[in-house]
Amino acid sequence: MSFACLALALAGMALLVPLRDSQAEELAGPTADQLRARASCESQLSNGKYAHDSGGSRTAAVCRSGDAVHWTADLDIDCDGQRTTQCNENTDPSFQPDTSWHQSDGKPLNSAGLPFIVVPLPSSIWDYRTAGVGGAIVAAVVYQDKVAYAVVGDQGPTGIIGEGSYKLAQQLGINPNPASGGVDGAVVTYILFPGVTSAPIENAADAVSKGEAAANAFVNSTQTCASTNLDFTAYPTIQSGSTGAAVKAAQCLLGGTNEPSGVFDTATTDATKAFQTKVGLSADGVVGAKTWTALLAAGTQPTLRLNSAGPDVRRLQRTLTAALTRTVTIDGQFGPQTETAAKDYQTTRQLVVDGVVGPVTWTALQSGK
Repeated sequence: MSFACLALALAGMALLVPLRDSQAEELAGPTADQLRARASCESQLSNGKYAHDSGGSRTAAVCRSGDAVHWTADLDIDCDGQRTTQCNENTDPSFQPDTSWHQSDGKPLNSAGLPFIVVPLPSSIWDYRTAGVGGAIVAAVVYQDKVAYAVVGDQGPTGIIGEGSYKLAQQLGINPNPASGGVDGAVVTYILFPGVTSAPIENAADAVSKGEAAANAFVNSTQTCASTNLDFTAYPTIQSGSTGAAVKAAQCLLGGTNEPSGVFDTATTDATKAFQTKVGLSADGVVGAKTWTALLAAGTQPTLRLNSAGPDVRRLQRTLTAALTRTVTIDGQFGPQTETAAKDYQTTRQLVVDGVVGPVTWTALQSGK
């Protein structure tokens, strides 16, 4: 190769490097400020609030914004799990050689090697399981200008909140020393994404990849539906002239750029008719059981079964409540009651009755059957 050709080749390589960097930045997650701004506590999940430390004032609420669950608290160091140079009986006076969730090989998690957060044990204040949260659920943790991605890895005392692993503190630039480290005050925001799990739990790279995607979706989602209650024990028939919370829910599900007004006006009637035509229902502009079913079911068609959890299960439970015209508990947990409701729906719609909600059952629900 001539010197001229070599120079051109090197110049071309130099031009390619910034392009790759910019592409990587486009795929990265949102900034700390963007995440904090979106986590605005649209609804409180906890029955009361948590203290940061034992005996402290109860000031930290668990909230939901969109499909994310979040709280803001301090960060105490959880060094439990595998014994390491950083985490053992000598470095941590409260050391426990176990964690609530284990690696795929059966061993406890490694606090010094894996970023994970701690959720309070279920109590009358809050039961994390009702929000679709459990081991390996991915979370974004925000401190100052830093964002770290972690998994739910351990449980802590029922009355306090705000704890993370040695590795998580290290990634956030917080002193990770289990005896003297951590950070005080309501300065760390924990944002969990129910239904998004790291596989296996110890795969930190998978948590980062999935966490960035979930965080981007969270930040970019509109707050119109996120701030509107969609969970009802019954979905009433509404039409022109109707007002109230159910109308707001329908307006949210019908879409549009305006905040739901709660008044079933001409625009809502027109939007209802357009939706009914789209899914093959009679376009009468009245939101009854069939239209509610199709509206609530709209979206992806994940296969859900006994022990599934997360936002899609909540969507299914809402939809079955409308379709069966009876209350199905909306808690994000696919338990025996949800399985029974799914089977009842499949029976009455002449579908295969197995209690598993896959594409065939979703298609029927999304068409308002």
